[in-house]
Amino acid sequence: MSVRDIDLDPDKVFGIGFPLNYDSQAAGFFTQNRKYYDQIKDNIRNLLMTQKGERPGNAEFGSDLRYVIFEQNEPAALKDSIEEKIIQALEQFLPFVTLVDTKLRADGNTLNIVARFDTEFTDEVVQVLLGFEGGAAEDSGGNAGY
Repeated sequence: MSVRDIDLDPDKVFGIGFPLNYDSQAAGFFTQNRKYYDQIKDNIRNLLMTQKGERPGNAEFGSDLRYVIFEQNEPAALKDSIEEKIIQALEQFLPFVTLVDTKLRADGNTLNIVARFDTEFTDEVVQVLLGFEGGAAEDSGGNAGY
């Protein structure tokens, strides 16, 4: 069964949705994604917000974005480095996902990254918002009006 077939079947699920939330109606304990778009968005966010070495059993999983955010908080200066880190992580763990573009905005101590991705399995562009505040990452959800 292809990804497109699963996406069209309302009784099929792709995986666990993030953030983890209890769902008494789910087949498992947690809320599950029923659309490929939601699952790939969660997978991208999970990969990019995980620092290399943080995941038990797979020290290479993740990205080095947190190292970049300690540089001068000037979006124009950080853009190339951030895109390079995103592309490296995608090539290793999600090779079917391509970075389309990024937009960066500094807001005090917070650096917001809006990244847009293309994938082989859907015609939709996947947009992910990542927020890094004072060196700590915050998950800001998926869509923003940037």
